[in-house]
Amino acid sequence: MKSLLLFGTFWAICLFTILTAGEAQVTLVVAAPGSDITLGCFFTQRETNNPLHVRLIWLHRDTEVVHRYSNGRDQLQRQSPAYRGRTKLYPDQIAAGNASLRLTGVQESDHGKYTCVVDNEMGSFLVQVSVRVAAPYSEPQLSTQTTCKNITVRLTSSEGFPQPTLNWSWAGGSEVTHLSLDSRGRYEVRSEMALQTNDTLTVTVEMKLEVLNQSFSRTVTLHPLPECSVKRDRLWLLAPVVLLILVLALLLILLYIRRPPTGSDIDKDSFSSEGSGGGVMSESLQKNT
Repeated sequence: MKSLLLFGTFWAICLFTILTAGEAQVTLVVAAPGSDITLGCFFTQRETNNPLHVRLIWLHRDTEVVHRYSNGRDQLQRQSPAYRGRTKLYPDQIAAGNASLRLTGVQESDHGKYTCVVDNEMGSFLVQVSVRVAAPYSEPQLSTQTTCKNITVRLTSSEGFPQPTLNWSWAGGSEVTHLSLDSRGRYEVRSEMALQTNDTLTVTVEMKLEVLNQSFSRTVTLHPLPECSVKRDRLWLLAPVVLLILVLALLLILLYIRRPPTGSDIDKDSFSSEGSGGGVMSESLQKNT
């Protein structure tokens, strides 16, 4: 019950200190996903002051308990689950006025403002640190793959966070971009542009990470394969010949269908007619008999 009362009193002091601090100076710390960082917090502490009278708390976004210390030891009963096992103070330096916090395994959710509130025999102190979770990308690499069907330009990069923006200068192609996270939570980028062209052209791709003011621009000149051009030229040369053959074949078919009957055809038709007449006459004679 006593510890709960002390915690409530200290929490009230923290909130009062935060609300009355005004526009305190905020230190910016850039942290890559998966890295370990130290959030600095220093306060006034005389050698004659009792270190056991130091009480401090680290908060994320003013309400989430990141780490708490009092009575000469950590008090982590009300620590946020997101920070369990990931925070550490420097207890041997607290007596000298160092309340800095070590945060391991930085995650995307760790971004935002952190507040360090310290209460000791000298009074109350407040320090604010802003954490920006970001990492620069490696130098992008361009590669090309050329076939008679199309030309594919591929950009690859890695180690960065958050997602970059990509802009291809050639709007007539087919663009596909794949983003995947590695084991540390950083992005691997693979973007492809497929182009269908018979001429030499220049393609430019830009990749930007605005949060770190990082920008890349890469340009490549593409040339169709010479053998593909030869094949296309041969096809164009053969096309008139094939068309002429088709026209001649069609004319021959039409002439055959519309040709006049020959003498042999007339004889065959007469013979068939006589045969048919003879058969009818025979039937008549039989009936008369």
